[in-house]
Amino acid sequence: MDHPIVVAIIVFVSIYIAFLLIRLLADMFIVGIALACAVAAYSLIGFDLYPAFRDALMVDIGLLAKLGVNLPQQPETWAVYTIAGLIAIVGVIACVPFLPFSATYRKMLGVEKLSRKEEAKIKQWVQEELKKDLEDASLND
Repeated sequence: MDHPIVVAIIVFVSIYIAFLLIRLLADMFIVGIALACAVAAYSLIGFDLYPAFRDALMVDIGLLAKLGVNLPQQPETWAVYTIAGLIAIVGVIACVPFLPFSATYRKMLGVEKLSRKEEAKIKQWVQEELKKDLEDASLND
């Protein structure tokens, strides 16, 4: 390992492989985060973990105190929904770093390359609209 070029190549390849794995697994990470948040929300009542969540949010983290929310000792409907909402917000924030790598998200935004058939269809639509605009411009002159 006396050659710096070998170290540079190893660093380059490791960064490339890390981002390749993130791209390949991004959708699974998002589904995993959503599943973990759903299990956490279910465990509020299902496993009677409301007191633990309440103590963590009110005493340990102090988030609810900063927001001015005081949760009761016994789980009430609004208190459970408040904690579930916070769990959902944390889940969404945890998913944000994976969104640019998610194939589903990229497809929804139209980032992925279009097929030749889709590209031809769009070109045809653009040509039709340009033709209509030229006809409208010639009629207005």
